[in-house]
Amino acid sequence: MKTYQIRDLSTEDLKVTLKDSYEALENFRFQHSSGQLENFKALTNTKREIAKIITILKERELTEKNNNLKK
Repeated sequence: MKTYQIRDLSTEDLKVTLKDSYEALENFRFQHSSGQLENFKALTNTKREIAKIITILKERELTEKNNNLKK
């Protein structure tokens, strides 16, 4: 998923996507350890997607805090 697509999602949708990505990562790790993983790039891509989602959630949290301080 591209960064602009992630930014378009609501915070609740991001949390659901993050949970799904963690589950996918767990499955990829299990497949890798058992030798069944064929697409090794999927493991890396899932880690990157998780990092993007966490970053955007953190940005939103900090923006909200700054807005509350200004009031």
